[in-house]
Amino acid sequence: MQLTTSQQEAFEKFSTLKVGALFMKQGTGKTRVALELIKSTDCDFVLFLCPFSTKANLKSEIDKWGLERPFEIIGYETLSSSDRTYLKLLDLQKQYHKIFIVADESVFIKNSDSKRFERMLKLRDMSEYRLLLNGTPITKNEWDIYNQMEFLSPLIIKMNRPEFLQTFFKKIKYKRAGENPREFYKLSTVNIGYLHKLIEPYIFEADLEFDKNIHVKNIEILSSDETNELYEERKQNLLNSLAIGECKVEQFTNLAVACFDDKERHKAIAKQLKGQIIVFCSLLSEVKHISKEIDCYAITGATAPQERLKIINQFKEENKPLLMTYGTGAFGLNLQFCHRIAFASLTFDYAKVDQAMSRIKRLGQEKDIEYTYFTSNLGIYNMINENITKKQTLKELIIDKIEKGEDFEKNL
Repeated sequence: MQLTTSQQEAFEKFSTLKVGALFMKQGTGKTRVALELIKSTDCDFVLFLCPFSTKANLKSEIDKWGLERPFEIIGYETLSSSDRTYLKLLDLQKQYHKIFIVADESVFIKNSDSKRFERMLKLRDMSEYRLLLNGTPITKNEWDIYNQMEFLSPLIIKMNRPEFLQTFFKKIKYKRAGENPREFYKLSTVNIGYLHKLIEPYIFEADLEFDKNIHVKNIEILSSDETNELYEERKQNLLNSLAIGECKVEQFTNLAVACFDDKERHKAIAKQLKGQIIVFCSLLSEVKHISKEIDCYAITGATAPQERLKIINQFKEENKPLLMTYGTGAFGLNLQFCHRIAFASLTFDYAKVDQAMSRIKRLGQEKDIEYTYFTSNLGIYNMINENITKKQTLKELIIDKIEKGEDFEKNL
């Protein structure tokens, strides 16, 4: 099958480079581009790194397009947790001399203090070629871009982390009367052009040219009396913390849990679920309670990898819902045989929601698609939705609202 226009452009840009990052929206065929680039090099071994939950899907893509080089697929989680696997990977340099590393869903390497990132840098140093694959736009990831470029090559940005922070971020002081100031870092617009100039030669971005219609439905689910009581209690605690300048990000996530961890809400959602539809949940309690109300499939972090494949294959042939937690279902899976997704709840992690939407919004989708959002009458839902729309981190959203002097009591 011929490459699409964006795939061909990406291939041509990176065909003369040894490192690069494909920031192509989910469903645009990044893996195909990666395989074509690998085939164009003289590499003698390929190491694919990806979230553990996407290993099987990546293997099927490799089988589909073909790769006549020795290769291995390792989950990020395994890289950080298994010393044996890590040492085995280090030994590859004794046998191979031109190793090609493909880091799929590279958002998983953003934590610079992690054992995972430290080990990836060691692997970097023994490889000849490196390629990042990411479905989230580069413009939304400046917090993470240093680590990703550092993995490709320290010669791209040529700064240590403190220098990078000082050059591209501004320090914001937040102080209330009679209190010690608190400090935050926010991306500065002053040098953003310089940052993009540094990384542009090694970046390719592409959006998905989707040729089917997208339908969106919003169904409001009113909170139960018990949930209202818990929500108000947590809301007041949060507002009190804001008043004395001691608010923590976790208090916003706890408020979201209060909103979505509502058994009556789960029952109401279950009544709305008909036919073949993928239902994303942020809480295990949602999966537990909804699955008790209706005949459906369910995949969570506790579901073994082989069992997940079995369930997905069964779901493909059946006309009933599949419940999935964001962590297990949002990244890397191609579920385009289905054309409907529902969100039982939302998460402040906009990338997970974006990735979840892309499970059916992909090249090759043959039907119009439908997204159903089960909204809430509680204010935190609108705040999460705003966070997703703006594609910010929760911390960035909070800082913005503090800077603008917004009234959290009215918003929540």
